[in-house]
Amino acid sequence: MTTPPPPGLPPWPTHHPRYAGADNSLLPQRRRWLHLAADIALAIGLLVVDVITPFIALLFGLDAAGYTMFDPAADNSSVSLTRPFTYVAVVGGIVLISVFLLFLARAFVSSGVQVLAGLVLVLVAVVGMNDADRKAHPQPAPTSPSINPGALCRSGGDNSECGGS
Repeated sequence: MTTPPPPGLPPWPTHHPRYAGADNSLLPQRRRWLHLAADIALAIGLLVVDVITPFIALLFGLDAAGYTMFDPAADNSSVSLTRPFTYVAVVGGIVLISVFLLFLARAFVSSGVQVLAGLVLVLVAVVGMNDADRKAHPQPAPTSPSINPGALCRSGGDNSECGGS
């Protein structure tokens, strides 16, 4: 004869906590969100890294482009700033890729801040590259037409609409 189990003990055999009932179906497992305070602290820490890293990348880019920083007699007018801004754009791309990992970790505040920081870095880099390219290749000044300026009429009407009449 068997004795009944003492009160408070589960009946034998016990099921794994993820299994429900007698049919042993798997319960859906939910990922937990990152605590809000930890998420905000992570966002602030990553934002500090997002400020320091592009600055370092810009310095390395200036060095790679041949910019002399601490020589007051150096002529840096011919140095193109396209390469340093390309380095900043790469850092912005890495920041935007890191958003995916933060989103998987369910750190929504940090991922939102990283999206904004990455977009700002890429935007600053694109505007900087555009400005550097425009300064390196200026548009030529318009030349006067080789024909008589009085022959240029505005609407093709009579001579009173022509510039030289």
